[in-house]
Amino acid sequence: MELNKIYNEDCLEGMKRIPDNSVDLIVTDPPYLVNYKTNRRKDKSHRFNNVILNDDNEQLIIDYINECYRIMKPNTAMYMFCSSSKVDFFKQQLEKKFKIKNMIIWVKNNHTAGDLQASFGRKYEIIFLVNKGRKKLEGKRITDVWFFDRVSGKKQMHQNQKPVDLLEQCINKHSVEGDVVFDGFIGGGSTAIACINTNRNYIGFELDEEYYKLADERIENHKGELNENKQDMGYA
Repeated sequence: MELNKIYNEDCLEGMKRIPDNSVDLIVTDPPYLVNYKTNRRKDKSHRFNNVILNDDNEQLIIDYINECYRIMKPNTAMYMFCSSSKVDFFKQQLEKKFKIKNMIIWVKNNHTAGDLQASFGRKYEIIFLVNKGRKKLEGKRITDVWFFDRVSGKKQMHQNQKPVDLLEQCINKHSVEGDVVFDGFIGGGSTAIACINTNRNYIGFELDEEYYKLADERIENHKGELNENKQDMGYA
């Protein structure tokens, strides 16, 4: 399979082409199984009007975790984002294959809406850090509470888009330059951008054709900007 490319297809089908024990790190944000809905969908012209594909498919997550384990090299790590409302399900499935090292708390700069009259605004997400075997940390040890602003406004291409600097931290802590990083639900392409910025190779899948096209364009634009900057600095 060609490196440094994203594919517009079902990740479970595409992963069949990835050999066993070939990936150095997985950083992934699968469907949260919360059947995501928003009042914005009443506005058919809103850019986040699309339903998130497979957002109620538990078997998909089970199969995906099994495939992730298969393609990962021994003694490697995976970061998997998870909704706090489904943390028990994700934990149970991950424990069948992996050793859970941390449940990282990502604290955001603002909270979700939710039930405005009966619940507090949620200001965090869970990130599972799991090992296949035992993967040592790169660099300085940090805590399991991370503070990164969420992506918002015009920069947001996907309703669940993750900050590139957060993804870079995941990548830097559990891989080295030249490693292969995988994401089966690459969404707006942030994992690929983080890999480019940290000199890692990447493989990604995105089933939604609209998001795939947006991600592919974003990645190519980012590469072009980096090349222009190198030329301006006299490196090319």
